Amino acid sequence: MVERMSEFVRVVRRELKMTQEEFAHELGITVGTVNRWENGRFRPSKLARATLVDFASKHGLSLETIAQDASGNGSSPAEQQPLPTRALS
Repeated sequence: MVERMSEFVRVVRRELKMTQEEFAHELGITVGTVNRWENGRFRPSKLARATLVDFASKHGLSLETIAQDASGNGSSPAEQQPLPTRALS
């Protein structure tokens, strides 16, 4: 699946061509919640994550499609190069 939940939320919303307001209304949450999820300030709860996956599925989005769109290059997450890390001294 997508590395970061914020990317998952953003990709699902954009694939459905919805504004944050429309997306929030469809899910029964506030626009602020969608914004915080997309900006990585908060993560959806387990129940909210399950709801998001179900919502995407009901709208014809597969997890593979979402993962490819989030990566931006069409490759699977396993094929992507890891980000460089800085050694702690």
